Amino acid sequence: MKQLRTTKTRLAVCLLVSAGVTGAHAQEERLDRLESQLERLQQDMRDSRDTDFRINGFMSTGYARASNNAGYAGITEDSDVRSQTLFAVQGTFDLSDQTKATFQLLSRGKPKAEGGDNWETQLEWGYVSHKMNNGLRLRAGKMRTPLFMYSDSLDLGYAQPFTRAPNAVYDQVSLSSFTGADVTYNFDVLGQPIRTQVFTGHSENQDLVGGAELRNIAGAVVSWTDYTWTVRGVAARAETSIDNLLEGTAAPQLEIEDEDGKFYGLGLEYEQGNILAVSEITRRDTDGVFPERDGAYATLGYRFDDVMPYVTYAWVETQDDDKRPQGPLAAFNEKREDYSLGVRWDAMPGIALKADWTHSRAFGDTSGGLSGNATSFATGQGNRFDHTNVYTLKLDAAF
Repeated sequence: MKQLRTTKTRLAVCLLVSAGVTGAHAQEERLDRLESQLERLQQDMRDSRDTDFRINGFMSTGYARASNNAGYAGITEDSDVRSQTLFAVQGTFDLSDQTKATFQLLSRGKPKAEGGDNWETQLEWGYVSHKMNNGLRLRAGKMRTPLFMYSDSLDLGYAQPFTRAPNAVYDQVSLSSFTGADVTYNFDVLGQPIRTQVFTGHSENQDLVGGAELRNIAGAVVSWTDYTWTVRGVAARAETSIDNLLEGTAAPQLEIEDEDGKFYGLGLEYEQGNILAVSEITRRDTDGVFPERDGAYATLGYRFDDVMPYVTYAWVETQDDDKRPQGPLAAFNEKREDYSLGVRWDAMPGIALKADWTHSRAFGDTSGGLSGNATSFATGQGNRFDHTNVYTLKLDAAF
């Protein structure tokens, strides 16, 4: 009997030990599972942080008024704040180490004269880019048309030295974005960095002079910089179509259909210490009645700590006025000189305050390319202006 009790006792102890061991194993398994889940969660959090999604933006607002209704940059005697105001949000998402997606939404104030909604919001950029192992970068989607030195920052006033990009050059081509593709490649020539870009696509804006379209765009950009001097050249062509060319006037409506258009530009920039000098010269050449137009500007600025006063001289002139000797088409003849005196104050990082006075004159027997004069040429009625003054205050911010 005593032996039986001993055996039972030993069996109970073995069962208790076995249960303890089994419980310990189960607890260890649960801990392992929890640790595994925690590790996966931490990894997901690290992956989330490693996923490079960046959002930034910029805005501009200001006040502009002209001494008369000549219409330089669309500005008249009426105080104008809305058309000087815009707000944009830009996002970049890294799909991989070499592939990115970029978008930019821009909301712009519309002049009172256009009526309708006060604001116009649109997708300004929306493209995917991929950088190959050999350094070639491919992009496809909606992008900025790279015709000018400040094309990429055309709406980002904070990145520009002046209050307003000189109209004599920057209104040569009103369609600022295109849908298509481009290829860029950087290489060295005799130890000097050269950047090349080839682009092609299509651009359209039905709100512009009744409708404008550029088809089969093809162009190339070549630039060089040593971070003191920058030289940039561009050449492009497209099939140009414009409907209702004289919309809003009493003149007969005109259309341009599939005329061959060409654009050439050369830019030069010097930035060293406190000195900034930048200049561009451009030519737009379109077959048919649309004018062959040359434009150029030169800006010189000097920085005193956070303040930079600047002066700009610009001119524009059509080269084929004999094709439009009189009548409504003479409204496209253009000759003008612009003188600007301005100052930029970088009040704090990301915020710049600017002021500008522009005096425009020397129109000759042309409209000067100003909307107020062009209307009087087209209709034979209204005032003719021989000069105009435009005053602008502006705040530019990037964040």
